[in-house]
Amino acid sequence: MKETESSQNFPMMGKVEMDETDVGGQDDQALGRNERNEKIMVVGIERGLVGVSRWYGRVIETASKINLGGFMKDHIDKDAQVKTDCWSGYKGMEAHFPKLVREKSGKKGENFKQMHRVIIMVKAWMRGTHHPVRDLQPYINEYTYRYNRHKMKEGIFENLLQRMVAMPPYPYKAFI
Repeated sequence: MKETESSQNFPMMGKVEMDETDVGGQDDQALGRNERNEKIMVVGIERGLVGVSRWYGRVIETASKINLGGFMKDHIDKDAQVKTDCWSGYKGMEAHFPKLVREKSGKKGENFKQMHRVIIMVKAWMRGTHHPVRDLQPYINEYTYRYNRHKMKEGIFENLLQRMVAMPPYPYKAFI
């Protein structure tokens, strides 16, 4: 595990929402529509008492049942109340997640407002900081790490010191 990745030891519990989205767009050097540089990202959020308490994201090849199910099994507790849209890739997931509910997104995603807000925040962060992202997953991992710890201010300095002491030296020559 890198210092900016989640340990993934704490699956999302309680009320969880999931959705998938396209990230990226046309490459500046692309000559046509077929040369798009889009990737598919699946996103899961854990709803807290006020807003979103945690989120996870993963780049997937296709929004298939296998890819979506793998993400769900890795990041969501089987007893969570999972809400997804009616995409066919979620069909049959009730076998592993008995409290799964599938409903239409509604006009402009009105039934998944907080989910879409998180997706918009991630995309805005990507556009503002990392314009052309070819290897998307490490950036998603970093954003996840930061977001999931944004309310843990009381132990942050001690945690930083522990991680710094535990890591081997990383000399300047390693960067070049």
